[in-house]
Amino acid sequence: MRKAPCADLAELRSAFVDGALDNSDRERLLSHLVDCANCRQDVEDLRAVRTLLKQSKDDPGPAPSDLSHRLVSIAGPESVAPLWTRPFRRIQPSQLSRTAGLPSHRRIVKLRIAAATMALGATVTAIGVIGYAAAPRLPAIDDRTSDAQAAFRSSLGQFPLASEGLNAVMLADSRHLSAGISPTLEGPSVAAGTTVTPTGAQAMMQRAADAGHSVSYSGRQSFLAYRDGRAIVAQVDVDARARQGTQVRVNGQRGRQLLRGFTPALISSRVVDDELLDMLARNYYLGGTRGSSVAGRNATVVTATRDGSSSVAARWWIDDATGIVLWQETYDTNGSVDLSFGFTSVSVSHEESILEHLPPRLAVPRTSTALTLSSAAELKASGWSCVRELASLSLVRIRSDRASNPDMVHLVYSDGLNTVSVLQQRGQLTAAPEGSQWDAGLGAHVRRGASGVATWQSGEMVLTVVTDGSAGLLAEAVESLPHNGAPAQTTLDRIKAGWARILADVKG
Repeated sequence: MRKAPCADLAELRSAFVDGALDNSDRERLLSHLVDCANCRQDVEDLRAVRTLLKQSKDDPGPAPSDLSHRLVSIAGPESVAPLWTRPFRRIQPSQLSRTAGLPSHRRIVKLRIAAATMALGATVTAIGVIGYAAAPRLPAIDDRTSDAQAAFRSSLGQFPLASEGLNAVMLADSRHLSAGISPTLEGPSVAAGTTVTPTGAQAMMQRAADAGHSVSYSGRQSFLAYRDGRAIVAQVDVDARARQGTQVRVNGQRGRQLLRGFTPALISSRVVDDELLDMLARNYYLGGTRGSSVAGRNATVVTATRDGSSSVAARWWIDDATGIVLWQETYDTNGSVDLSFGFTSVSVSHEESILEHLPPRLAVPRTSTALTLSSAAELKASGWSCVRELASLSLVRIRSDRASNPDMVHLVYSDGLNTVSVLQQRGQLTAAPEGSQWDAGLGAHVRRGASGVATWQSGEMVLTVVTDGSAGLLAEAVESLPHNGAPAQTTLDRIKAGWARILADVKG
C-alpha cells in the first residue's frame, strides 16, 4: 500500500504542475521532491491528469448531427439568450397567444420571491451549519494523575531540602506499598546534646540545602506514611552524584521493584533557596538539639514548631560532617507521625564520580515553561484559577506547557514545609482516574497514597490537586478551588464561536 504524499505541500505540488510557483516556493518544493518518492509520484499523477484534460478540451469528439437543430427548435427564438436569464425575462404582449399556458406575470413574481427566500434560507442554514461545525470542542482528557504527579515531583525537586528518593515514592503506585501492620523502622536515636538557637537552626538548614547539590552519597532509605488509617511502606535505593544526578529504585515491602529511574541534577539558585528557607522560618519556629545519630552518623535535629503553639510540625536530622539530610519526619496537628523517611544505611563521598548505565529518566512534566509570579493576574483574566494564596499556602511557582495561550497550567503553593500542586488543563474529563474514589463531600475523584490526589471537572477545566500533606490539607485545597458546572451554550452561541474561530484563522 503506497504511503500518502505530504498533505502540507499539496497546494505547492498542484501549482508546480500548473507552472504557477514563484522561485522560492519552486526551489523549496524541488528540494523536498529529491527525498520524497510519494510526493514525486503525486506530481507525476497530476501531470497525467492535466494532460488528459488538455486532450479532452482540444478534441471533444463529434456530437450527433441533428442534436443542435432539435434543441434550437424546442427553445425557439429565445435559444440565443443565456439560460440563467430566463426566470427574469418579461413576456411581451405579442407573445401571449403563443404562451397562453405559461405562468402569469404575478405568478412569476411570486416564484421569484419564493426562489429568493429559499436561497436566503439555504444561505443562512449553510452559515449556521458551517459555524456550528467549526465551533471549538473541548479536548477529551483521560487520567491525568501521572501528569500531575510528575509535575508535583519536579516541583519538589526544586525545593532546597528536596529528596529524590522521597519524590520517587510519590510517583510509585501506592496500591503496592500498603502494609497490613505498621513496621518498626530503624530510625534516629534520641537527641541528648545541647540546644541550637533559631539562628543556628536556620544556618543548619541552609547548609543542608547547599549539601544537596555538592555531596555525593548512596544508600538505602525507609519510607513510612499513614494515610486513612493504613500504613504506606517502601524501601528506596538511592545513588546521588553531585552536579550529575540521582538514580533511585523504589521497592515494596516484600522487595518487589515498583519504580526505577534517573533524575538529572538541577541548577541550584541560591536566591530561590534562600526565599523558600525564609518562608519556612516565617511560618514556623525553628530550633534544634545536638547529639543524635542516624545510620551510624552523628546528626543534629532541627525542629519546626507551629507558630504560637508547642506542636511540632516537622523534624530534620542533619549530618554533622556533611550537612546532608539523613532523616525527616512530619507530624499532624495531634503530634502523631504523618510521614517518616530516611537512611538506614548510607555512604558519603565528596568525589564527583560519573554514574554509568543510567536507567530511564523519571517522568518528565509537560509543564516545562517557567512563568513569573506576576503573570498570575494575566492567567486569571484568561480563565485560569490562579490565586496568590491557597489553603494558607503561598504561590511560589507557575509553569505552563508554553509561554503564550497555554493549554495546561501548573501552580505550586507552599509554606516552606507543606506543598500543594494544582494542575489545570482545558478539556472534558472522560473517565474517573484509575484507583480513585468519588468523594461527594469534596466533589472530586480522590486517591490517597504516598501523596494525596484529587481530580474533578470545573466548567471547561479539569483540575488535579496533589499534596504531600495531610488529608485535611488536601480537602482544604480542593474546597478552595472552583467547582463550576458545565457551561450552558446555546446553538447560537456555538455558531458565533465557530465563526469567531474561522475569522481568527483567516486573520492569522
